[in-house]
Amino acid sequence: MKTISSEQRILQTASGALPYTFERKNIRNINLRIRPDGCVYVSAPEKAEIAAIERFLAAKTDYIRNAREKFAEQKAPSYEMQYVSGENVTLLGRNLRIQIVKDKQEFVGQDGIYVYIHVRRPDYYSRKKNLLNAWLNEQCTAVFTEIMQQAERRFAGYGVSMPKLRIRNMVSRWGSCQKDKGTIALNRRLIEAPKNCIEYVVIHEFCHLVHPNHSKQFYALLQVMLPDWRESKDLLEKSVCL
Repeated sequence: MKTISSEQRILQTASGALPYTFERKNIRNINLRIRPDGCVYVSAPEKAEIAAIERFLAAKTDYIRNAREKFAEQKAPSYEMQYVSGENVTLLGRNLRIQIVKDKQEFVGQDGIYVYIHVRRPDYYSRKKNLLNAWLNEQCTAVFTEIMQQAERRFAGYGVSMPKLRIRNMVSRWGSCQKDKGTIALNRRLIEAPKNCIEYVVIHEFCHLVHPNHSKQFYALLQVMLPDWRESKDLLEKSVCL
């Protein structure tokens, strides 16, 4: 019986290094498998060339990223805020202190220092949580839409029309786009970042509506649209940890 040996390899992609485990088998097609821990396994016919295998793998980078994100969402530890006075909420790069206010009228507001959660019953955990989350969703919609409208004007010469906005909980990326459906999805946690960081993610995704990959043309367009994109990207990674 023939022993199948595995080999550890690294593929350099536009988005960084992609380690993977490679095996040759008595099969006809190249196969890809993502383990729940995020490890990438590739099996290929015995006579398949490495160049062909890595072209196959490079074409699957979006699939790999999506699979890893789904696995991460399944195992991500959940931290539940208590929604009490003194806790912090981060909004556009600023830490705001929560203040619970007993009030007949229920709403949320902020003054640049505090986020005030007005609620009839201050001990009603789920109500406070729902009020704050609804308010944060409103902030996301307003801020993200404003930045996308600005981006639409800048991309008018490239035939890009205003995409539909989707706000999602993501654990491993800031945004994504589907050119064929005309949609851009943005990570809900972007609202925690400074505004120029949100602009970077939006411009990045708009560039994908022109160039749906990370080609030289993509980065050339990104550089034209946002010359300081590297600084904004670095600030984003330092400001909000996924």
